[in-house]
Formats: sequence, C-alpha cells, structure tokens
Amino acid sequence: MAQDHKGQPPIKTRNLLTRVISALVMLPIAVYIILGGGLAFFVLIGLLTVIILSEWNGICENKAFSLLFLVQAVCSVLLLWQIEWNSPYFILSFLCSIVSIVAVSYVIKAKIFWSLFGFLYAFVPSVSFLLISNSSGGEIVLWMMIVIWSMDTGAYFAGKNIGGPKMSPTISPNKTWSGLGGGTLTAMVFGSLYAYYMNDKNITLFEDATILLILSGLFAILSQIGDLVESAVKRKFSVKDSGAIIPGHGGVMDRVDGVLFVAPAVLVVTYMLYGWG
Repeated sequence: MAQDHKGQPPIKTRNLLTRVISALVMLPIAVYIILGGGLAFFVLIGLLTVIILSEWNGICENKAFSLLFLVQAVCSVLLLWQIEWNSPYFILSFLCSIVSIVAVSYVIKAKIFWSLFGFLYAFVPSVSFLLISNSSGGEIVLWMMIVIWSMDTGAYFAGKNIGGPKMSPTISPNKTWSGLGGGTLTAMVFGSLYAYYMNDKNITLFEDATILLILSGLFAILSQIGDLVESAVKRKFSVKDSGAIIPGHGGVMDRVDGVLFVAPAVLVVTYMLYGWG
C-alpha cells in the first residue's frame, strides 16, 4: 500500500476504511431495529425524517435549522404518529401541514416550491416505511434495503473496475452504465438469495422467484434514479454533501437517497400485487 508523506495510507484509502467501519457499526443496529419493528422502528424513522429535513434546508435555504425546519419537522413527526396509530384525522392534519409550511415559507421569504418538495421528499418515504413494516413486516423492509445496499456496492465495484461511458456526466460524473448494470445484477442476486433464506416465513412476495427477480432489478434501478435526483438538487445549489453526520459517508440524505424513491414504489407494488398483509 502506498504511503503519503506522513507515513499514512492515502486519503482515498483512509476514506474507504472510514466508510467500511461506519457501515459495520450501523448495519447490525439497523437490521435489528428493522426486523424488530415497533416503537424503536418508529423512533428511527422519525429521527431520520427530521435529519433529512435539516439537511434539505441546509442545501436549499443555506440554513439547516430555522422556523421553516421546525414547522416541517413537527408536522412530519405528528403525521407519522397519526399513521402509526391509525388516526382518522390524518388527511385533515396533512392539509393543515401543507398550509402551515406554505405560510411560514411566505413569511420568512423561503422558496415555497423547495420547502414543499423537501417536506414531501422526507415524509412520503417515511410513511411508506411505516406502512410496509406494519402491514407486511420487517422482512420486506429488510429485503428492500438489501436490494439497495447491493445495488450501491455492485455499482461501485463494477464502475471502478469496468468503467466506460458515464450515465450523467453533468449531474453525477462518477456513475457509469457499467456500474448500473453491475449493481442491478448484484441486487437481483442478493435480493433473491435473501428471499430464498426467508422462504420459511410464508411471505407472499417471496413465493414467485421470477417476479421477485424482476422487482429486485427494477427497484435497484429506481434507487439510482433517486440518487441522481439528489445529486441534481445538490448541484443546483452548489453543495457537495448533504451533511457530515455519518463518518466517511456524508449526510443521511447521501446514504438514503435511493431508499427515498424505492420505499413508496415498494409500498404501491406490494399492495397492488398482494394487498395488505
């Protein structure tokens, strides 16, 4: 291994090591909470929602914590609470939240479009997570995460070793078509292996291997679209990372941008194919 002038590993190697260590620490905790569900899962989703909102405001308003962030965060958590406990007033509360965010944005002269976009960007996937977990179980949520994690890992190594044409040089210069292909195949393999391992759980989604394989590939590709959307937003506002809360990974948005697009899609597809439960 090459050493730099201080006798330490190169910066890229140190960054990769930091990313690996962070992932090894967070992964078992995340899996435990996802499969356990309940209050811990609700708290995790609520916390991630609030952090994403702060990072979004940091990108779009150059101010992570403000009155706008406070209103968005309070509205999001209260709405998630209503979803978790099946409140009959959810629709009314949601409409009131939209009005509140628009009003605050107008008063403080924030960008109304980006304020609402950010609120929905954080809130809709969080609702999807809760509904999937409550109706179909943590095993489906974990499958979705494995598909996305596999996509990211496979895309990284395929892109580094194969290279080739860029997917979108102006938005995300590091993404290649070979990375997309390699990541998609990796996601299909690991998504199917996980489902096979869970075949004794009698999960309807995992019973048809062909459908599962197709869905794993489609959701993997969708996660990359989510990644590109976040990259486009950061590029518009000339921001490199959404934050620095996770060592070696940047912000929470930088790690879950693909999930934010996939979770609502998984909710819709599983409901259309199999209904609740």
